[in-house]
This record gives sequence, structure tokens and C-alpha cells, in this order.
Amino acid sequence: MDLRLILVIFSCAGALAAPFARAQKGVAAQPAAFVLGELPPSPDALPKSRSSRSPKPRPMLYTNDNLPAAPDDFNGMDFGSINDCNRQCFEQVRQLARVSPASNPNWKRDLLQALEPVRKDPEWQAYLRQVYDAHLRFCQLGDEKREELARVADPNNVTARELSVDDKFDAKFRDAQSALETLYLQQRPLQQKFAMNSLSLQFSQLQIGRIQSAPCAQQHYVAAGPSDSDDP
Repeated sequence: MDLRLILVIFSCAGALAAPFARAQKGVAAQPAAFVLGELPPSPDALPKSRSSRSPKPRPMLYTNDNLPAAPDDFNGMDFGSINDCNRQCFEQVRQLARVSPASNPNWKRDLLQALEPVRKDPEWQAYLRQVYDAHLRFCQLGDEKREELARVADPNNVTARELSVDDKFDAKFRDAQSALETLYLQQRPLQQKFAMNSLSLQFSQLQIGRIQSAPCAQQHYVAAGPSDSDDP
């Protein structure tokens, strides 16, 4: 082969190889998006922009179904406060009765008057007392069971005596639940007298809710036993 032809071929090859080498060097300097044979990163693995981040949680909006219990109205300790209604109670009853302040700017005075029929109805007040006593009964049973288990239970092993206590109080709780369900059957007929005024009706319903959600008082119940005078 002619020497000049060989030199021309080598010079052309070098000219072609130099850009290719520079291109390869540039490619190696850039991180690969993904490796052949592997799945590309999922969208969750990529950094999220500010606009794609989850929005901050909004403040909770209370509805008729999740109104918080009004503080200082009824704490379960004193039945005498069952008829109290402070400003938060007023707002709760208004929302439950779906009264708009814009359409009825005198709603507070209307509610003040609507409370009296509920407070002064002897049958309704007697019913509230029965529901309250049923609530105390569940609290009493819970205290009695804890005290009895504390005497017989073994912290390391379940014992037959412990299971006997469970069975004993399960039966008592079932009886108390049955009595409470029977008591609740009286509620609707008694509330019918308040049905003509939605404010009165919703206040009576709020009173039931207070009793149902009241915590048990931290007190001890002593089982009744024979008195000293019964001893021979």
C-alpha cells in the first residue's frame, strides 16, 4: 500500500476518534438517569417540588355529629348540674337546632325561654335521673370488678378464680345493659312534648349526651353487708 495513503487513513481515523472520545468523556461526567436493566426511580423517590407537597391539615370543622363536650356544664359528679347551660352550651344547642343567627338575631332569648319547659318537666327530669343512675351502675360495676380482680388475680398467670370473676361481672354487665336498653325505650315518647320547639328538643338531647359521655367518678363503692345489729 502506498505510504501516503496509509498516512491519510490514520489521520482521518484520529480526527474521527477525537470527537468520539470527548463525547464519551462528557457522558461519563454526567450521572445516568437509570442503569439499563433496572427500573427507573419511582415518582415517590424523586424530590418533590414545593408545589407538589401535601397541603397542611386544615383546622377541624365541627358539625352536629362531632361537637365537643361543653366544659363545666356536666362532669358526671353532680346530677344537679344537668340543667345548666353556659354560652358554649347555647352555641351547641343552636347548631343542633340549625338556627341561623342571621335569620333569627334573637335566638339567644328564644333559647333562654326554650330551656324552661325542659328544666321544669317532672317526667323528663325523673327520666334523666334514671339514666344517670344507670350510668353510675356501670361505673360501680367497673370499680367492683377491678377491686375483686386485685384480690384474686395473679400478675404472672391467668387463674381459674380470675376467670370466675370475669364470668360473674360479665353477667352483671349484661343485666345492666339490658336494663339500660329498656330505659331508653321511654325516651322518645317523653321527648315528643318538646318536638314543637327544636331548641327545647335539642337541649333535652344534649342532656342525654352529657350523661352518656360523662366519666366515672373516682370513688369506691362498699358492698352492703349485715350490720352489727344483725349479729347474734
